[in-house]
This record gives sequence, structure tokens and C-alpha cells, in this order.
Amino acid sequence: MSSNDTETGKPDRFSALCQTRGDQDLADLARGSGLSEAAADAVAAIDAVMAKVRRSVQRRDFGRLILARIDPSLEVSHLDAIIALSAGAGDTPQDEVTVGIIAERMGIDPSRASRISADLVERGYAFRVASQLDARRICLKLTARSERLVTAVRQTKWRIFAGALAQWDEQDLVTFATLLERFAGWATDEDGMRRAADAVKQVMDETELV
Repeated sequence: MSSNDTETGKPDRFSALCQTRGDQDLADLARGSGLSEAAADAVAAIDAVMAKVRRSVQRRDFGRLILARIDPSLEVSHLDAIIALSAGAGDTPQDEVTVGIIAERMGIDPSRASRISADLVERGYAFRVASQLDARRICLKLTARSERLVTAVRQTKWRIFAGALAQWDEQDLVTFATLLERFAGWATDEDGMRRAADAVKQVMDETELV
């Protein structure tokens, strides 16, 4: 914020563009790290927006609504497994999907993936086949019903997504995609996450000693 804006009471550029107000303690920390007033407010706003998105994703409202219409007996974990099973699905040996692969794609324990997979088979959403690479290994494939479900879910999601962004200016979309990719880099920076975890432990240790 410029001194002129402060004196005249005019809002800074960030306040005029962004309606979200983040946690002021976070903004103060950002300012303490050397960021400007507007940049610190932007950092806090990004954190607040991320929290909103995270809560929406965690609630799984879209998935639950779909299942309520199609098969109320299914849980969101079943839908996740169907999507995981469909990823890269094909007819070649390299495309085979086992329970272990489903567990890896869903980020869950293999035993839980096995239970979910068994449920899908019992409910007619998947069937078991012998591996073309190793007849002793059992793989899973989607039934026609599951394939229709996956197609419908993806098309509906894309329509909603495209509709939400339809009114955006082309340059805004290009800029947002570029900046989002750049921002998401920290989520895959394992060294950075380890340093952050070490910093958290250090703060906890220092607090305990006080």
C-alpha cells in the first residue's frame, strides 16, 4: 500500500481486487518475513481460499449427490475405486489393474482396497480376470455399467468446471493456469516439506522449553 493510499483512505490494489480476507496473524507473519502490506494480505487470502476448497473437496458433495441418484447403497469410496480402476484402463497386459494398484491410486491400505474391490464385484460394478502376464495374479475390470458411470461423472464434472470458468477473460484463464501450476510446485517439493516439518518440530520444542 502506498503512503498516498494510506493518507487518502483509498483501498490498496489487492483490497480492491480480492474480497477474501485471510487470517491476520498469518498476514502479520508474512509482513514480518519482508512482504509488503498487499503481498502479506494476499498470502493470507490464498490460505483462506485454499481452506474453502479443501473443505469442499473433503465433503465430497458432488460424489455423494451422484451416488444418491444412481445407487444409494454405494459409498464415495466405491466411486473412488471405480475411478481408480478406470485410470489408464485398456486391453493390453500393461494396462492391467490389481487390488494393489487400486490401493496405490487411492492412497489407502491394500486390505481396505481389497474389501472395496470385493464390494464392487458383488454389486456388479467390476469383475475379476486372470492376468495375461501371470495367470496366478487376479486383476479387475470395469463392467459396462461402471464404464457408463465413469463417462457420465467425468462429463458432468467437466461441464460444471467449464461453466464456472465460462465468464472468465481468456487472459485471466491463461494467467491463472500458469500461476496455479507454479504455486502447486510446493506440494511436490519433498525437500521443502521436510524442511517445513523440521521447522514445526523446532517451534514445538522451543515452545515446550518456555
